[in-house]
Amino acid sequence: MPYGKSNFKVIRVTPTLSTDAYADNDVLFDTIEIPNAVIGNGGCSKLISVSIVSQNTTLVDMDIVFMQESTNLGTINAAVDIADSDLEAAKMLGYVSLDGSNSGISLVNSVLFTTAAGAEGTTQLDRSFPILLQAEDDSTSVYFSAILRDQTPTYAADDLDFMFHIEYR
Repeated sequence: MPYGKSNFKVIRVTPTLSTDAYADNDVLFDTIEIPNAVIGNGGCSKLISVSIVSQNTTLVDMDIVFMQESTNLGTINAAVDIADSDLEAAKMLGYVSLDGSNSGISLVNSVLFTTAAGAEGTTQLDRSFPILLQAEDDSTSVYFSAILRDQTPTYAADDLDFMFHIEYR
């Protein structure tokens, strides 16, 4: 077993956000690494859930996009703008849609939201799980970015913390 007594791990990542107001369809942050997303170079793991903590007490609708290569989806805080050739080079692995209107629990000055595999008709749970995360042959990392949907929030640079719940195989 890779990490002690368990084949599971939670990996925490905090992207750097723009502090200017966002618009619908904006890239939320540059593509960022999920380190050790797989065991061993070129490995594969299973993403079974994503949790997000928003320190500004709101959580918005967003699509979280997973890829093998670090390829930006466009400019931060601007509409998604990626060429087909760059999209192909990114080696997309999948995506998860987050419905912020079903935000989880309020934690005084923040909100915690978790999305995971669920049954049909459960709006907070995302049926796109699990997602297989496949690293490049010389890496144990995969990458992610997010696209804002239907809101115009303003964030501090470190307002969102992502937690990836991964099962190693």
